[in-house]
Amino acid sequence: MLNMKCNKNFYNCLFAIAIVSGGFTYTNAANPLQTPEHGKIERLNVVSPQLNDTIDIDVWLPEDYNSDTKYPVLYMHDGQNLFDANTTWNHQSWEMDRAADSMIGKGEIPPFIIVGIHSDAAKRVSQLMPQQAVSNAGLNELLDEVKLKGKPVLGDKYADFVVNTLKPLIDTKYATLPDRSNTFVMGSSMGGLMSLYLISQYPETFGGAGCLSTHWYGSLGAGNKFGDAMMQYVDNKLPDADNHRIYFDHGTATIDVYYGLWNTQALLIAQKKGYQYGTNLDSYVDYGAPHEESAWSARVNRPLYFLLHNLQQK
Repeated sequence: MLNMKCNKNFYNCLFAIAIVSGGFTYTNAANPLQTPEHGKIERLNVVSPQLNDTIDIDVWLPEDYNSDTKYPVLYMHDGQNLFDANTTWNHQSWEMDRAADSMIGKGEIPPFIIVGIHSDAAKRVSQLMPQQAVSNAGLNELLDEVKLKGKPVLGDKYADFVVNTLKPLIDTKYATLPDRSNTFVMGSSMGGLMSLYLISQYPETFGGAGCLSTHWYGSLGAGNKFGDAMMQYVDNKLPDADNHRIYFDHGTATIDVYYGLWNTQALLIAQKKGYQYGTNLDSYVDYGAPHEESAWSARVNRPLYFLLHNLQQK
């Protein structure tokens, strides 16, 4: 493993890189390295001063990645579940390398970079919680009781890490198009909430968000309070429609059955704020689909096309 230190006037980071291509893996990694069928993965271990932790990051580079070419970037949550079902807890993955490579090969979208941010099961809910939405609605105590179990809400620190530590590192190390119109975020469940939160809190950084199976209710024990708080947040904070695009979807099986009402309300709010279907707003109901990676893998081409299809590689 190659250890490197970087000091910039806007961030400090310590990271380690392990390259996975073909059948090579680095066995000393804290989390199993994912082996893609297409492209290449580089593992970064990034120190987050915001979270006081080291976060595993898997960076997927498309076939024929060339540092002389500039690429759009898609940031994704739960990065450990994106590429290799052999390394995941439930033996499922998004198969992002397959989807991206196929769509790139067909000319549907340009080559792009995926930055997969690993999550820790013990900290995931805390870090992916839209902090301003729950604090403004006075839900901290409720969520502590039903879901967080004494853990602090760290959504703002997680978002700060993504924007102010991770993104500068990615833009320095890789050949990226760093502007808003070429920077996107996507995730599922709590990751869907955080994707919406990131584009709303940092509208100057992200030009699009893919929110799959967005976990609108927070916890069954919260009743409608969390969903209502999220709708209020969307109404107050959704970024301007002129420079952003947003994708929502959900299935109809397992816990996805609870999302439809909130998804519809979020879409109505977005339209009220000037978003238009087919231009900068899209949604999809995947009838019969459960809340799991295999379902998100089966439909991930939809948000990828919506977010990336009109971009030009530079």
